[in-house]
Amino acid sequence: MKVPIYVRALSPAEQAGIEAGLRSSDAFTLRRSQILLASSRKQRPSEIARNLGCATQTVRNTIHAFERKGLVQVQVTTCAR
Repeated sequence: MKVPIYVRALSPAEQAGIEAGLRSSDAFTLRRSQILLASSRKQRPSEIARNLGCATQTVRNTIHAFERKGLVQVQVTTCAR
């Protein structure tokens, strides 16, 4: 069993940015915001994945990417068609 990982404590600016992502029309940004906020509430990756209907590894990848890149990870949008 993997050790549960969580995002680090969020700064007020990061918290506001992630909460803004919850209102995004971009599904990528919305899902990443949901994952990061759940992790900041100390929900385990497996629990987050179950609640959001995604893979546990997706949750872990999102947390790792946020730790490396910060809010840029959350606010990335998909390419135009």
